[in-house]
Amino acid sequence: MSANVSLSETFDQWRVKTNELLVMTQTDGSSNFIKLSDTTNSTSNTTGSIISAGGIGISKSMVIGENLNVHGNIHANGAITADGSITLGDATTDNIVFNADINSSLIPNTNGSFDIGNTGQYWSNGFFEHVKLHAANDLGMPTLEIDADDADQAAIIIDGEQTTVATFRIDADALTTNSAAFFSDNSGSAAARASVQIVQDNAAALAATALKIQSDGGITGMQIDKNYTDVSAATVTGLHVDFDRTVPGSGTAAFTDIGIDLDVTAAGLGTTTTTGLDIDVVGATSGGSSAHTVIGLDVTVGSADTNISARFTGGEALMLTTTKLSFHDAGGGEHIYAASDGNLAINAGTALTITTPNVNIASHDGSDGLKLAGTLVTKGAAHINTTTNKSLALAFVFNG
Repeated sequence: MSANVSLSETFDQWRVKTNELLVMTQTDGSSNFIKLSDTTNSTSNTTGSIISAGGIGISKSMVIGENLNVHGNIHANGAITADGSITLGDATTDNIVFNADINSSLIPNTNGSFDIGNTGQYWSNGFFEHVKLHAANDLGMPTLEIDADDADQAAIIIDGEQTTVATFRIDADALTTNSAAFFSDNSGSAAARASVQIVQDNAAALAATALKIQSDGGITGMQIDKNYTDVSAATVTGLHVDFDRTVPGSGTAAFTDIGIDLDVTAAGLGTTTTTGLDIDVVGATSGGSSAHTVIGLDVTVGSADTNISARFTGGEALMLTTTKLSFHDAGGGEHIYAASDGNLAINAGTALTITTPNVNIASHDGSDGLKLAGTLVTKGAAHINTTTNKSLALAFVFNG
């Protein structure tokens, strides 16, 4: 050895040892059993104040004043604590294996600077109790992007057990020209499907509403823009309502079934025009006029009670802007229609019955008067009502 060695035991005791250079058995005396004053630093396993070609076993603690460089593996039977930074691996071929649980938080050193995985190496499954995503105002990418390529598995499944709060909620408080939610179905498959489907599927939920839309701003509450370009024959529907209520198993409760309930209440300080239902139908203009049928409103009641029941409480009950007014009962042949401008015709079929306490007939200029075959009747009501010594023949011809 390059340093001096002080022996505290007799030379003879040291001399007779077999394969042991030095054994200390005396507990009293100096606390420094072996002390080297050489300060040669170690840069490899063959340099330094102490060089050993074999291993070194130490049953107590070891304190190293500077660096520890291990050319082989490190195995610790106990816990490992590092007060400073730790760098593991120096190439992508190195890997870290955890056989134990992580018992602390994983917090990045710099906010928004490091990733978990990359575009070519994904983590398999993640299990979290809460996930909070916060995108900086200059992120330049979506906060959450999901690319689901498994054709027979859903991209997102939410199984919520909420009772008094919404299971899924979107709060968009800064929108200007876009939407809070956008669904795009650009699949070319001709199979029947619903692009967006809402199912309220529990028959016991009597007060539940499958879809509710509340619009407190804007001029349109809901808009359906339906376009169809296929050339095959088909029945194309802009809005289809299929309302079915099955026959109860028992009981005689009275029900009121309404397919569409329209309730319009308008108020204003200026001139207000209120329309309950505005139907504007423009038929096809190609293929010849005989090939097209344009129907503004088609109402069919299966039980044949009342097809249309209207209550006139003011304003307009029916408004047609592109054709003339027409009421027609095809079964009985009765027909009320505007034959031409200013000419209302009534085809009563076989008989016309007018039941009313008073009938007032006004001429076209608004004054009272009755015309027969275009001639104004000048006789007074008392004269016409008197039947003594008179024969009266009076005929009303409608649509004749």
